[in-house]
Amino acid sequence: MMNTMLEKKTPWWSEPMVWLIIALPLAAVIGGITTVMIAYRYADTPAMGDYAKVGKGFEMVVDRDRKAAELAVGATMIAEPGRLALSLDGNFATPPENLILTLAHPTNAAMDMVLQLNRIGENEYAAAYASVPAGKRYLELSPSDKSWRITGQWQAPFVGSTLLAVANQLSSPQHSSTQP
Repeated sequence: MMNTMLEKKTPWWSEPMVWLIIALPLAAVIGGITTVMIAYRYADTPAMGDYAKVGKGFEMVVDRDRKAAELAVGATMIAEPGRLALSLDGNFATPPENLILTLAHPTNAAMDMVLQLNRIGENEYAAAYASVPAGKRYLELSPSDKSWRITGQWQAPFVGSTLLAVANQLSSPQHSSTQP
């Protein structure tokens, strides 16, 4: 009986246990490399906003928001295909000549847009824009000197109106749309 067991030798590559021992670590290595490649390619972008690094945390710099609150700045923005119109409210000695509107994508900085709104009336501003890919956008409106800012949110494609307000006063987005 002992002789028959010794004569029955098979090559190592035909043993299923050998392939199991090789396959498990190989699958782990391939999975790890794939995970690193995905993490590198789709890395998150830094958050948009006025933040200062303090110790091991981050604090929002609110000077611009306080200045907007002092001036009682607010705006109503109306979007039509290819054009944004804005009505600005506030206690200004002289209204700004131009406003900067940043349309920030929540996760992809490459999809951010910056528009310059030119004054067309007493407190009226307008700008033309190209199409914006669908999705949520964070809005930040400030004058050219960035002395104050107001914020809001909007869902692209832009149609309808929204209110922009001082960041700490904006508890929920005020957005209405004429889209179904």
